[in-house]
Amino acid sequence: MLLQFKFKNHKCFYDETILDLTATQEKRHLETTIDVKGNRILPVIEIHGANASGKSSLLEAINFMFSLIRKSSRADVNRSIRTKPFAFSNETLKTDSEYEISLCLGEYEYRYGFSVNRNAFTEEWLYKKKFSNNSRVVQKVIFERVNNDVEFGPSYDKYKKTWDLFGNSLNNNTDKLLILSTAAIKEQTGELRDIYDYICKSNYRINNFFDEDTSIDILTQNDIVYDKFQQVIKEIDPCLLGVKIEKVDEDSDDESYTISGIHRNLDNPKETILLPFGHESAGTMKIFNILPKILWNLELGGLLCIDELDIQFHPFLFKKIVNMYKDKDINKNNAQLIYTSHSTMLFNNKDNRRDQLYLVDKDEFGKSKLYSLSEFKNVRIDTDYEKNYFAGNFGAIPFSKK
Repeated sequence: MLLQFKFKNHKCFYDETILDLTATQEKRHLETTIDVKGNRILPVIEIHGANASGKSSLLEAINFMFSLIRKSSRADVNRSIRTKPFAFSNETLKTDSEYEISLCLGEYEYRYGFSVNRNAFTEEWLYKKKFSNNSRVVQKVIFERVNNDVEFGPSYDKYKKTWDLFGNSLNNNTDKLLILSTAAIKEQTGELRDIYDYICKSNYRINNFFDEDTSIDILTQNDIVYDKFQQVIKEIDPCLLGVKIEKVDEDSDDESYTISGIHRNLDNPKETILLPFGHESAGTMKIFNILPKILWNLELGGLLCIDELDIQFHPFLFKKIVNMYKDKDINKNNAQLIYTSHSTMLFNNKDNRRDQLYLVDKDEFGKSKLYSLSEFKNVRIDTDYEKNYFAGNFGAIPFSKK
């Protein structure tokens, strides 16, 4: 599970920014949090802010870090790294960007991060400690890197050997490669592989649109997700009995499929009519494009980030999706959802804790700031969050309060 994401100098985020998924001391809605040995972790984060405030850039920062990790082992060391530093300063364009995640995997907390510019990864680090509220728990070094100088902890010689072999094969031209990715893909098991696998099963999409092919792959390859999808979609639309996915040519290697909505036949209720999916509503098509990935995430665990989750969804469906992550009978593998929204339907104390509600505001210099509702000391749990937000008391609105 993701405990914290920290980054600096990425797009509109100039200063160090922290998204924290560990719960505060707030007692409200404790049943929706994930309890790991007395430590409580949030399954859902909702992010609000004006257009162009930086909400999407925050999710992009997570995706940027995870993509670099996934692709690093096969990166072309002769090409520059496509970094995304803060653009409105000559200094930041020449300064490293920094990214760090803290993960809970099993009984341990891992803190992994790196500094990067277009020419190289200048720093990289990975630490480990028992996941505990005890501040005296000792943190162990798995590895630390400054430019090409790398030191591995005493118990991690096997990773050192892998990294050294890889470096020798490239004549030590490893400036544009990450140690985590390079060592992990050479190991079938182990801690680095566990971290790498977590990142690989986590997903991000901007503009809330998962392509149709992804949904087809999920639904045709996993019977459990397919059955759950058919059940949920019938609950959403009583006119829609389900979705039929058929391969165009069963005898061909071509993986083309047709998708149809299954509807009742008005003339003969015992029969059904197949409607080409392109004729379904925009909302139904969005459900097909997003719901399989959500159900897949809930089935496997990991992290899912979606920009503007509420767009084209009825408020009740939007709420149903979010609540699935808070329901321990549904979310059995501790999946987590981070999403942005302009809807304030769930921006209240009945549906969310204060530490689950984040806001993004941007100043006149183009610098974005992220903060949670729990940082406001005068906001009680019985405060009308929505009313205060629209009044401008929390910032993160399109114009200054007059």
